[in-house]
Amino acid sequence: MIIKAKHNPLVVNFFNLYSKEKIRHNFHQVVIEGDIDISNHAVLLLSNHLSWWDGFWALYLNIRLFKKKFHFMMDEKELAKRWLFSYAGGFSVAPHNKSILESIRYASELLLDTNNLVLVYPQGKLYSSYCNDIRFMKGINRINTTERTKVVFLVQFVDYFQHEKPTVFFYLKETDKEQLPEKDYEKQYQHFYHDCLEKQSKIII
Repeated sequence: MIIKAKHNPLVVNFFNLYSKEKIRHNFHQVVIEGDIDISNHAVLLLSNHLSWWDGFWALYLNIRLFKKKFHFMMDEKELAKRWLFSYAGGFSVAPHNKSILESIRYASELLLDTNNLVLVYPQGKLYSSYCNDIRFMKGINRINTTERTKVVFLVQFVDYFQHEKPTVFFYLKETDKEQLPEKDYEKQYQHFYHDCLEKQSKIII
């Protein structure tokens, strides 16, 4: 049986404040690129996975931009050790286990509510920000979405340039469902990721 999200207002408020303050103190700037309209839609947010910061960055984006009830898929063993995260919206997934189907069903059910956001890191593990070959684990395409769901890609990079503290860059893109044959998220994400990587590499200060 999976660990489901059990939002506790005190824990949610703590992590919201912690995320904002932690980012404010540790980063020179946050740059958000991409015009996303998610009004009256649930959000399935798919992101590259590169650091300890990832969850806090996504939460920060939700506070700033999406303003949804925040949920995130997390490895079952890690969530069991960090059980407090379930009270902030975390729910478990166990790759290579039959319970993964339950996690997929649960994520699909969450997306029926337009007040919800579900964050998934389809790579499954942490990869270097210099990685240019993004591969998704099996199962992500089985999360059901409806016409009331927006699938949003997030690509994140960090650069220092002339500052002591780094700047974090968030590139966002809403998927075009008409351009997603058989929900091939990996292929479309890979294309977007390479576009963002090229744009990031051309920044000169």
